[in-house]
Amino acid sequence: MSGLVLKIAPGERFIVNGATLENGDKPARIRITDANARVLRCRDALHPDEVNTPIKRIYYAIQLLITGDLNEADALPAIDAECCTLLDIFRPIDADLIPTLRSMLSRGNHYSALCHLRQILAIEEQLLARRPAVSEPGTKVA
Repeated sequence: MSGLVLKIAPGERFIVNGATLENGDKPARIRITDANARVLRCRDALHPDEVNTPIKRIYYAIQLLITGDLNEADALPAIDAECCTLLDIFRPIDADLIPTLRSMLSRGNHYSALCHLRQILAIEEQLLARRPAVSEPGTKVA
């Protein structure tokens, strides 16, 4: 038997096909056998206030696809366009990062795409930490 297996902590909440579920008092393993099921662990969800980078915008859009708050036909072309703008940025680091993401999305593997994006989020954070500081208008740079 194959499928996605979620290890759920006591009291942990997760979303399956738009319905929010909460685990009981004990840890659980839940096997999702339907390839078309849309699954999101609430602990993996981004809050709208956290969406402040290109990769986080993609992550959040996919998150909204999973919860049913975005229409796939409208959102996927915009997500793919955003991915295309990032190809040149991530190609020197790992040429397969963004193409793999696009492939997952084209196959409808939204949960896998979120898991893959967590790896890219860490890289994006490192890249942003290396960028030069931008001075405020009107301040002198020594």
